[in-house]
Amino acid sequence: MKTLFLGLISAIIIATASLSFADGYDRSDFNYRSYKPSTSIGFYINQSCDFINIDHVVSLKDAYDSGASSWSDSKKETFANDRSNHVPSCGRVNSSKGSEGPSDFLRRSRDGKGLEYEIVRFCEYVQKYYAVKVKYGLSLVANDKKVFSRCG
Repeated sequence: MKTLFLGLISAIIIATASLSFADGYDRSDFNYRSYKPSTSIGFYINQSCDFINIDHVVSLKDAYDSGASSWSDSKKETFANDRSNHVPSCGRVNSSKGSEGPSDFLRRSRDGKGLEYEIVRFCEYVQKYYAVKVKYGLSLVANDKKVFSRCG
């Protein structure tokens, strides 16, 4: 009886883990095709960078968490490769931003816990972020409304 019970518990744990993995965020589901930026100036800090890459203004993870989890594969791919959601970014700034939205990105830029930088085009970023969220019908519920009102 104890063996049967332990086997049942193990099966439930494995099934739950498989289900949450299957339902969870996976960047590769978006089929993003990177490309070389046409500038060495990072959008956020408006300075030349040693290493520059393309950043998703609304990250793939943010999109997934705010509605894209229910999208078809083709819509995820369209979103990931939509250049209206891309900006050239200094690699270290992009890494610092991660998948965060505007409030946390701003906090990370000056929290004293790592890379410090000034986001000189913050309101332009917030406006792009908002436009992409609206364009794709993504939820803004998790975002701090003060940031949007401050930037118009």
